Amino acid sequence: MIMPNTEVQPRVVVVMLTLNQRETTLRALRSMSPEERRRFPVVLWDNGSSDGTDEAVKKEFPEVYAHHHPENLGVASGRNAGAKLAIERFDPTHLLFLDNDMVLEPGFAEALLAPFGDDDRIGQTQAKLLYLDEPKRINDGGGCQINFWTGRTDPVGFKEIDRGQCDSVAPCISCGGAMMVRADLFQQLGGFDSIFDPFGPEDLDFSLRLQALGYKALYIPKAVAYHAVNHTFEGGEYTAVYARSKAKHWLRFLRRHGTPVQKLGFGLVGAPVIAVRMTVRELLRGNPGAVIGSFRGLFEALRGSGGAGKH
Repeated sequence: MIMPNTEVQPRVVVVMLTLNQRETTLRALRSMSPEERRRFPVVLWDNGSSDGTDEAVKKEFPEVYAHHHPENLGVASGRNAGAKLAIERFDPTHLLFLDNDMVLEPGFAEALLAPFGDDDRIGQTQAKLLYLDEPKRINDGGGCQINFWTGRTDPVGFKEIDRGQCDSVAPCISCGGAMMVRADLFQQLGGFDSIFDPFGPEDLDFSLRLQALGYKALYIPKAVAYHAVNHTFEGGEYTAVYARSKAKHWLRFLRRHGTPVQKLGFGLVGAPVIAVRMTVRELLRGNPGAVIGSFRGLFEALRGSGGAGKH
């Protein structure tokens, strides 16, 4: 286990990923005060935008280090590339991964940073997320709940009215959209696993790998952000490509982190139920490509195609 040097002054760098969401990205940056942007430098990794996002950011926020990449690397690889730039340029002690569809409350970064000074075993912290269009409703109130039997990954408190039920610090399986991690530990773990490109669940995989090394991930309800819940991959549509990736990645995730009993349970219970439900739903929608994509993704994962990942 890597032990942090407690004599080093904490240096936090924000890593933000974007793809063709210029106004959404500008809104997120505006939610940080000028003082916060000075204290917590921002590295923006533009994952191949064609809408001039990086130029707009450079014009309004010249202090932000915006890098435009010519193609979409996917979420895991894009975040890793942004983190690499942040580490090379700023030598941070902590990385704050922030989705570009967030609006932050004051003191957000400070609240996520504070617990690291109390316990050397804390490797990761996560924020409380409320919906931007329904600020009294919870989007994520404590990380992710994973049900390997049914193949579901739901945030704690998902869509509940916020009555303070998620206002206690608690261990969590952290999602990647509003979380802070020790930079040395991020490097030790090799970052997010690119096997989950172009999207998810690279964040859940990372948090579970972090905890398998003996570190803690903590939910910090004092760090509050409002989430617009944008989906850039495939325009948020359940296309054949989306369905194929989702099925393939879930099976890989299950094989890596599920127990033998959970794997058996998914095979006997979850997979048949999901297959029937998805097939009926998408055929009624006139979307047979999604059905074909899902089964193709499962077949590819079972035969081990598409790479074994770096971990």
